[in-house]
Amino acid sequence: MENELNLFDYYTFTSGKNVLISYKGPVTDIIMAELSRDIRDKFADNPRASRKLFAIFMELAQNVLFYSAEKKISGDRTESIGTILITEANAHYTFGCGNLVENQYISELVEACEHINTLDRDALREYKREKRSGKPGERSKGAGIGLIQVALTSENPLHAQYTQVNELHTFFSVSVKVLK
Repeated sequence: MENELNLFDYYTFTSGKNVLISYKGPVTDIIMAELSRDIRDKFADNPRASRKLFAIFMELAQNVLFYSAEKKISGDRTESIGTILITEANAHYTFGCGNLVENQYISELVEACEHINTLDRDALREYKREKRSGKPGERSKGAGIGLIQVALTSENPLHAQYTQVNELHTFFSVSVKVLK
């Protein structure tokens, strides 16, 4: 059958990885509240990592909420679709978040991540101030303050990946490590 769900592919992909949180679907206020509670509960024994993962979750989940090109209409609401994954390794956690993006924004997102990765902590703070003080008309869709904040919070480089899905959309994801 065409488009048949194959959970074995997901199982194979995640085998050997310690998956702590995995979600794909509508990112709504209720889902954000539940996932944020889950993050706080799961990482309560490591308050520093918990704060960082929570802050990163809020930034990247908001990116999905505001910028995902994949939408689902549910009653009178339009919901943005995204994917969130937190895994654990010996020395760090990896937080990943992805969603469909209109192709016209991909180069800007990738360039923003690459630029952010060239900056040290002080330069990131200055870049964030510059972006914040920009005129609203100068701000573009995506590639803004949230990604800078994720780099500042994680204290690690952003890892951006993208795969073109069709002539209109590309799946874009950002992952970042948070040391334990």
